[in-house]
Amino acid sequence: MIVSELFKKRTGYYYRQLGKYLKYVFNDHFVIALLILLGAVGFTYSNYLETVEPDALLPRLILFAFIIIVIKTGGIRTLIQPADGIYLLPLEKKIGPVMRKNLIYSLIFSIFSAFLMAFLTAPLVLVLNQSEEQASVIWIATVLIAKTADTLLSYYSFKLNKAEKENKVRLMTNSALFSIVFMTLFYSLLIGFLLSLALMFLLGMYILDSDKKTIWNWERLIDSEQKRVQAIYKIINLFVETPYGNNKVKRMKPLDAFINLFDRRTDLHSYYISRVFFRQTSFSGLYIRLTVIGAVILALNSSTWLSVLISLLFMYLIGFQLLPLKQLLDKTVYFKLYPVKDTDKIKAIQKLISKVLLITAILFSLASYSGGMDSIIVLAANLLFVYGFVRFYIPKRLG
Repeated sequence: MIVSELFKKRTGYYYRQLGKYLKYVFNDHFVIALLILLGAVGFTYSNYLETVEPDALLPRLILFAFIIIVIKTGGIRTLIQPADGIYLLPLEKKIGPVMRKNLIYSLIFSIFSAFLMAFLTAPLVLVLNQSEEQASVIWIATVLIAKTADTLLSYYSFKLNKAEKENKVRLMTNSALFSIVFMTLFYSLLIGFLLSLALMFLLGMYILDSDKKTIWNWERLIDSEQKRVQAIYKIINLFVETPYGNNKVKRMKPLDAFINLFDRRTDLHSYYISRVFFRQTSFSGLYIRLTVIGAVILALNSSTWLSVLISLLFMYLIGFQLLPLKQLLDKTVYFKLYPVKDTDKIKAIQKLISKVLLITAILFSLASYSGGMDSIIVLAANLLFVYGFVRFYIPKRLG
């Protein structure tokens, strides 16, 4: 079997596996919640643009951090497997055409995602720079060029076998990318655009020179692909269990005092599930991220009823994503040995989620406070949701 046919089969298998799990991610509940969230965020964003001052510093700093994340997020899809470093080593010269195809595919995907983010942030850039609408083209082009340069840097690193040289090139390129975004947002769109073109030209020359070499850094190829796949399935594992999960469990001793709020050691299931929630980052990390994002959106929003809608949406997302805790209880061998009922597991889940959502309800009400009755209305709606979700939805969903 030639190399191109091998990777063609891998590509088909890769997308079949993704499609198999993504249909569980984008279920009806999540799609509806996502559409409502996008509408709420869009409405809040449009209202926020009307209040932004051209000389404001905070929006520039937030936009700077956001664009840097957009540029640095992602990688090149190589589909390299750990055993390839041994079995494909004799065919190393034939890997080049396959890798170039992977580079083109990754560039198309990266440019599309970067274009979407640049297009959405263009109105804010125009307000901050007091520019005409034509300036948005320069902004979008600058972001796309910077994203392309970062993707090419990742490709170039696959040919570097010396750590010192790689660190030097990466440091120089990342410093240039940071400088380009900074100059674009804080000084001049045109200067940032010209600097991005210069970086692209210099990096392109390096790439063309390195592409003539046939020696690949197999360790980096394997490590990069494994990290990329793990990042994808880490998100999918929040919705459905996959064999690619690599969730970390950490002993968090400083939280022992706080965990007493969730567990009094009177119930076997509650004792176990509360510690799983705190120690397993797939649950506690998800809760923290959704709570912080929801609180920030609520703090930026000025509409009372929109705040209620956003708050309820994030409360639902948090509660829904914690339901897989029941699967952990079902798979734990100890609960198959102890004489306990399955309904006890559901009650333990209800207790944990109710306490978690009550804390979130209070935080969201504080974040939505802007004077008057706003926070009280949000809190009342949240408490009503917690009662209905815990009392009716969870038993029906898990029963």
